[in-house]
Amino acid sequence: MPVYEYYCPTCTTKFEKLRPMAAADQPVACAAGHPKAQRLISIFARPARGSAFEELPMASGDGCACGGACSCGGH
Repeated sequence: MPVYEYYCPTCTTKFEKLRPMAAADQPVACAAGHPKAQRLISIFARPARGSAFEELPMASGDGCACGGACSCGGH
C-alpha cells in the first residue's frame, strides 16, 4: 500500500496516510478529526548527473531487444 500526503486546511497541518490506491482520492480526516483533508501531489527528486546515485543501466534479461525484460521493442 502506498503512502499519500495530505493537507488539512482547517488546522493547516500536513500528514501522511497509508491507503490503498483505490482510496487515495477519497475524503480522509486529519489527526484532529477534521474531515476535509486534501491530497497533495508529491514531488520526487532525481539525483544530479555525476552524483554517486547516477542512473544505473538496465539489467539484462529475457524477452527484450534492448537487453532488459521491459518488452520495449528495442532502441
